[in-house]
Amino acid sequence: MNTHLTTRKSKRKLLVLAIAAILLTTLAWYVKNHVSFEELADQESRLRAYISLNPGYSFAVGFAIYMGLALVPGTGGKAIIYGWLFGFWQAVIIVSVGLTLAAMAIFSLSRYLFRASIESRYTIFLSHMNKHLEKEGAFYLLTLRMAHAPFSIVNPVSGASRVRTWTFFWTTAVGLMPANAIWVYVGIRLPSLNELAENGPGSLINLPLFVALVACAILPLLIRWLISHFGISADEAQIHDRDHT
Repeated sequence: MNTHLTTRKSKRKLLVLAIAAILLTTLAWYVKNHVSFEELADQESRLRAYISLNPGYSFAVGFAIYMGLALVPGTGGKAIIYGWLFGFWQAVIIVSVGLTLAAMAIFSLSRYLFRASIESRYTIFLSHMNKHLEKEGAFYLLTLRMAHAPFSIVNPVSGASRVRTWTFFWTTAVGLMPANAIWVYVGIRLPSLNELAENGPGSLINLPLFVALVACAILPLLIRWLISHFGISADEAQIHDRDHT
């Protein structure tokens, strides 16, 4: 890979991390000086009570918020929060349906409005995708989905590829389910703020949460293995994802 491109990517990541650190530090300072942990726990209890008393409305609002966030690159961790608030089954439905519809929206925009732009920008990756779609068919796209390959690339490039709309839809809906379930499960295993207040950090220590976190950590390794399995080198994958991480 080009050294200049690698250096530029590293500098940009450092800048993003620095900005994130500053924002988190500012937020921590504000919470420490202006918001007590007890107040946060009380607000959480009220929110959970409202969701319990208004399940239909809460589900609809939560789904709308999730859909909006799903269209914005770099907003990871949503499934954990939704699992923490809504429980397993509601969160799995919101996350899976929301991600599928968001993917379909980007796919459709790419296919019918921005196809020429996508073809010129992702020429190499599009060529690889069409080649593998001809060779492995829907299984290739399904595998990318099961590995949670970067949405910012797979969705628009799929729209510009020769894949059928129905194939894209069902492989997305089915392929995202395993990882979605893992992330949501992490959320339901996290303690509430009241539990943290009562039991301290020890409430974070439990075997199911540890197992779920290990499963989450394995996903990036699985992505790399799947990419190499289908004949796309790690360097190529980094080049394709260079402007979208």
